[in-house]
Amino acid sequence: MRILSRAGGEAAEISRSLAWMVLSCLLFAFVMVSVKLFLTDLPPVQTVFLRYIVGILLLIPLVVGTLDGVTVGASWKMLVARALCHALAVLLWFYSIMRIPLAEVNALLNLGPVYATIGAAIYFGEGLKMRRVMAILISFAGAMAIIKPGFAEVNLGTLAVMLTAPLFAVSDLIAKSLKKHHDDNVIIIALSVGIAVATAIPAVLVWQPISMMNWVGILAIGVSATLGHVTLMKSFRGPMWAAQTGKYVQLLFVVLFGITLFDEIPVMSTIIGAMVVLGAVTYIAIRESRNR
Repeated sequence: MRILSRAGGEAAEISRSLAWMVLSCLLFAFVMVSVKLFLTDLPPVQTVFLRYIVGILLLIPLVVGTLDGVTVGASWKMLVARALCHALAVLLWFYSIMRIPLAEVNALLNLGPVYATIGAAIYFGEGLKMRRVMAILISFAGAMAIIKPGFAEVNLGTLAVMLTAPLFAVSDLIAKSLKKHHDDNVIIIALSVGIAVATAIPAVLVWQPISMMNWVGILAIGVSATLGHVTLMKSFRGPMWAAQTGKYVQLLFVVLFGITLFDEIPVMSTIIGAMVVLGAVTYIAIRESRNR
């Protein structure tokens, strides 16, 4: 009975983790759609600045009671480095959303766990076994199928998202280090404040008038992205492999939104490449969970 009870508890934990991740994926898909619907006429840096201002206002009620007595100490350099890295990643991400189909953006972003695996091996001493190396090589092959180097015109949007994935991976690796010194609330609010400060002056320099529809988009991405981060953290309470596997349902949401709202029908090379990347990264996640 005890074994059955433990198995039932693990199954429930996995289900909750997957459910939170699916909700997080839906919220981040809303972010991508809102950028493309309402914010294509604003400079990306202005959009990013306003998104994080809205995010800070939403986070304050959640963290105000948990920041008493918090000291940054020697970790301030990591907090600043993560804010700058993440700010650049978000800028490139928003730029790519405005330039290329949503399915292609999302498919190439799925290379992030591959870069994170390589980074963990370099900075945390996590070994790179042959199966991990093979999964990484297969993932890059899937990415090449999407961008078709040498056969398709070079697109700045594609280059932007190719840079976004490793930058997000670096941000995640820094966050993992920060968890040794701070709780999630400190890390999240520090990131939001840091990005708002980093983008404030560049945003002012290129500032454009904001229409009513722009404000709808800004509020939509601010609320969706903030709630997306909250649900993402909740999904990590369960097994990491379950959360990472559930993450790839975002591609389905993005493809459906792209078809219904923007008439973006993914080409066959994008679908095949995305499936290759998803399969390789999912294999890494499942194998790592079994090893642990």
